[in-house]
Amino acid sequence: MRKLKPRPFFTEYIANVFMKNVKPNISDNCLTLSVVTDTHEKAIASSSYYGLNGIRHIIEANKACDNLPVDYNIHLGDMIDGSDKPEISRGLLQFTMENYQNSQHPFYILEGNHDENDKYDEHKFVNTASFSRDDYYDLVTRNNFEQSAIKHPNAVSKIAYVDKGDIRVIFLNTSDIPYILNGGSKKYDFKKTRGIREQQIEDLIEVLEQTVDKHVVVFGHANLITPSGRSALNFNGDLVQRIFTEFNNKSTGQLQNELTGDFGVNVHYDFTQTGISQISNYLCGHMHYEKYYKVAGINHIILNCSALMGKRHGLTTDYNKKWDRRYNEVSELAGYFININPDKMLLQIFGYGAATRFVSFEI
Repeated sequence: MRKLKPRPFFTEYIANVFMKNVKPNISDNCLTLSVVTDTHEKAIASSSYYGLNGIRHIIEANKACDNLPVDYNIHLGDMIDGSDKPEISRGLLQFTMENYQNSQHPFYILEGNHDENDKYDEHKFVNTASFSRDDYYDLVTRNNFEQSAIKHPNAVSKIAYVDKGDIRVIFLNTSDIPYILNGGSKKYDFKKTRGIREQQIEDLIEVLEQTVDKHVVVFGHANLITPSGRSALNFNGDLVQRIFTEFNNKSTGQLQNELTGDFGVNVHYDFTQTGISQISNYLCGHMHYEKYYKVAGINHIILNCSALMGKRHGLTTDYNKKWDRRYNEVSELAGYFININPDKMLLQIFGYGAATRFVSFEI
């Protein structure tokens, strides 16, 4: 992996997209993010599907952004595919995090449902969890929180946020799943289970109660709800959406579900002192396609995967088949510059590679 270098063609392509499309829209009040998601790194040199190309896409995006006026480098999760031997997957995470740490901008990496290596456990029929409880935290999350630019309400919180002027960006962990072993194997398969627990919901409420006169945008790995408003997470996606709407309505009240145990929720909130703050958009990856829909006044925006998905692979989504993605062509990767502009009251998304070139939403 140490031999992996950014390809000049790709770094120049990404930088040119920024200079031509993004830079003319930037002002001093904007928050500008470089975003990739679902790189699904594997220790294999594939030219048509998941492999080392996922690492390369991160290296190239970060290298291109080193000399650009970007505020943060963001990864929305599923950094690894989680199907390699545990020592290899840990090596992939460590190598990639070193690249983020050596880049010129602060970063935030969200946890995806593949990042705990449960795909390996599932496919190899192993009886013991290949990642220990703290492997991912020690390799990735700890490095997020060691940066002064990243704020979080307490030392064990799954919530983080960043501020710039009138803008607040909040990061949720949609893989907030308890690590419980039953005879050496996990009670919950992290790859198949997505959810948000009561403590994270309490922390989200705490952050929002202290969010006064801000334009709020939220990021996570997985989509929270469906276009019809039902939970798209296994647990509590609909409750988080309700928090968003109650925040926008400046309400106070009690929020609870009908569950007990690991995912039971019973919390109080008071958003009456938040001024003119509004949550306008929730952005995520996970689905390996692009889609936009609005529920109760909040835009839900799904971004495409950076990982190469060749059209001849059975698991390639129809969206990526239409792109006919090819190795060593710009369609090999997919990434985004996201510009939050309080002056224009817009969130503008500039895609490159296998991504929509431009779309905007109100904030």
